[in-house]
Amino acid sequence: MASDSSQPRLSVVVVSFDRGLHLLKRCLEALVDQQVPGGLEIIVVRARSAIDAHQREMEADFADVAFLRAAAHATIPEMRCVGVARSRGEVVALIEDDCLVAADWTGSVLRAHGSRHVAVGGAVEPGAYRSPLDWAAYVCDYGRFMLPFKGGDTWALPGNNVSYKRSVIPELLAMTAREGLQEVFVHEQWHEEGKPMLADPAIVVRNEHRWNTNDVLCVPFFHARAFGARRARAWGIGRRGIRAFATLGLPPIHIARSLQRVLSRRRGVLRTIGALPWIGVFGLSWAAGECLGYMAGPGDSLRRWR
Repeated sequence: MASDSSQPRLSVVVVSFDRGLHLLKRCLEALVDQQVPGGLEIIVVRARSAIDAHQREMEADFADVAFLRAAAHATIPEMRCVGVARSRGEVVALIEDDCLVAADWTGSVLRAHGSRHVAVGGAVEPGAYRSPLDWAAYVCDYGRFMLPFKGGDTWALPGNNVSYKRSVIPELLAMTAREGLQEVFVHEQWHEEGKPMLADPAIVVRNEHRWNTNDVLCVPFFHARAFGARRARAWGIGRRGIRAFATLGLPPIHIARSLQRVLSRRRGVLRTIGALPWIGVFGLSWAAGECLGYMAGPGDSLRRWR
């Protein structure tokens, strides 16, 4: 760990959203074992509603970790901003409490930032999932970041395994002050502005989340509604209507893309076929949300970004 008076080489912001503390404990154990020349700063951000006596025990066990309390009903994007604003590192990385970093994850992050890229994302590998629902949610959320993939310039980076150079942090915070750090919108805008971003398959986390039906029925709907509303801000009613009608074709496209991703990697093909009903539900939920976002705006979907 870095001393209070020095700038650490790397800050890691861990967003912890009302999940079991056993996941957070495993996440932190993997992080504190990392060796970082120049110092490592670890910041955990949790909503006030999630604070309890067990967390206070954990804070005592991880005395070198900074535990921050966000607003009681803060969203994940808002909690990211809380942690990034507090960070001091030359490089600032974002993960979530259900992610276990690989050995030398910090070294891989810092080596990647020896390049010109302002943002670097890595791989999100599947955990020990047992149910078709878990696999479906993983493939839908993180399938594009599953190994193996070829690294290179891209703006499609995972929000739970991404890092930024200190030089762009003020701009990042200014862009996200209103609605929180929703990585897809930040990275898309930077891509349009010509800022270089990198996908590096050597930077690996393993996702150990367990999903439930709400994660494929409701969460995609709210994410997609916020996405559609944000994308359509400057559109006229005609273009909104055309794009809303086009969402009718999204569910089969979503299923086809999910299959294509696992086939191209030659991994998890049979599990994906077995999870197709849940993948289809996810796709229908997303299509309905995106359609409503185009036609009626975000509603309260931004408050439900989990």
